[in-house]
Amino acid sequence: MPDSPRELVLVGVDSAAFSPLLEVLEERKVVDADRLRLLDEEESESAPQVYANRNIPVQSLEQFTFAPEQVVVLLKGGEAARAALEAAETAGAWVLDTADNTRGDDTATPIHPLLNSADIAAAERHVLALPGAGASMLAEALAPLRDRLQAVEIILNQPVSELGKSAVDAMAAQTARMFNGQEADIDPAIGHRLAFNHLSSSEALLASGHNLSELALVHDLRGLLGEDIALDASINTASVFHGQLANLRVVLKEEADLEQIGGLLRNGARLKMSERPSAEAAVGGEETLIGRLRQSLLSAKQVNFCAASDNLRRDLAINCAQIAHLLLKNH
Repeated sequence: MPDSPRELVLVGVDSAAFSPLLEVLEERKVVDADRLRLLDEEESESAPQVYANRNIPVQSLEQFTFAPEQVVVLLKGGEAARAALEAAETAGAWVLDTADNTRGDDTATPIHPLLNSADIAAAERHVLALPGAGASMLAEALAPLRDRLQAVEIILNQPVSELGKSAVDAMAAQTARMFNGQEADIDPAIGHRLAFNHLSSSEALLASGHNLSELALVHDLRGLLGEDIALDASINTASVFHGQLANLRVVLKEEADLEQIGGLLRNGARLKMSERPSAEAAVGGEETLIGRLRQSLLSAKQVNFCAASDNLRRDLAINCAQIAHLLLKNH
């Protein structure tokens, strides 16, 4: 266990995840205000942030010196974040990547606080990757059925906040313009209007017809649930700011006993049964809502159900805070 006082360093004050993470860190007293460091690329444009009734200045990422006693959380991607990752790791700090800076790098250990936190001790590097919000929610929803699963097909309806703060701001601006009878500006990177729309894909398609986020979701779930489960995923983007909802088609190894399956899900960690889950009902909560459990009309081995959660607070902020707490106290 570390002897020197630890610091928690958050990189990306302008990210969509920053505010909910700061709230959770304060609620759970993960770190004292004098041990919290906030970084962003443009110091002059970032106002101090309030934490535990203290104003915490936002420092320049480029001028910051990383140290071994720090736990560094990357809340944004891009060249500057990847440079920070390299500098922090070189300095001996622990790094937790929440923004896909380590996507495709199998030497960065994926960690879910409920499912595999013990893997931190055996990590090849001091670099951990937080699974995406969709993978985190789905892994918890499927974990009670893990030994019974043969195949899972996922249709995930993600909110605009999964595309980043700039997308949230863009949808808000589009909504305001449309309410005022004006034509909404469309982000050329997405190619579609976000306000009052439902996108089959918010990013370019690969040769397979999947997009990169769908393949990343499958990869994360295999890492958390095992390689022996057949998985496929579709990710749509719904015109809501926060809160995600997924429909799951689950093929079991044996004929389904609906009452037994329901009992397993009711006893799952951080799961709450709900007759008709919705993303709106899940926002602000700390549990995944599970509902509409039903026998499939296609096969006696298939059951269908849905899951909904708060993608920012629950699946990113709370998971991130739990991992940061473990690193600050035990590593």
